[in-house]
Amino acid sequence: MLKRLIIEPLIAAKVIPGGELSLLDIGSGNGSPAIPIKLFRPNLHLTMVESKTRKSAFLREALRTLDLKDSTVETARWEDLLLRKDLLDSMAFVSVRAVSVDRASLNRLQSFLQYEGKMLLFESSATTKESRSLSPPLVLRETVQLVESLGSRLVVLQKKKFQDS
Repeated sequence: MLKRLIIEPLIAAKVIPGGELSLLDIGSGNGSPAIPIKLFRPNLHLTMVESKTRKSAFLREALRTLDLKDSTVETARWEDLLLRKDLLDSMAFVSVRAVSVDRASLNRLQSFLQYEGKMLLFESSATTKESRSLSPPLVLRETVQLVESLGSRLVVLQKKKFQDS
């Protein structure tokens, strides 16, 4: 459990450079991977999305207790946030763990990313490999092994601008 909740996010945080960047965490639930990443990258502007009110209250309390600045919790389904123009094309990173994503979901989730922004998909050996059936503007950037004993990996996708030929 410790490996999945703490170690994996800390390894994944290495793909996020220092500086003032933004992260939208989808399905934040228990706060992992978002909170460990924020602890590793304190200058990150963090927005956690959780549809369940009780879990959102827990996340707000965790942020307050840990004194994590520039961090907010949105109590909503991520799909509903697609109507928020302030969130569209605004994030440097979007992280997804324990949320089912298919090709259509990936296509909608990329709407939150800036061009050149990256989507971080936390996968285990049991999850499907949707990242293999990508459509523009998403491209596979890299795959990072997280915890070998768990068979976990981080799939990093990037939103690219494509030129018409």
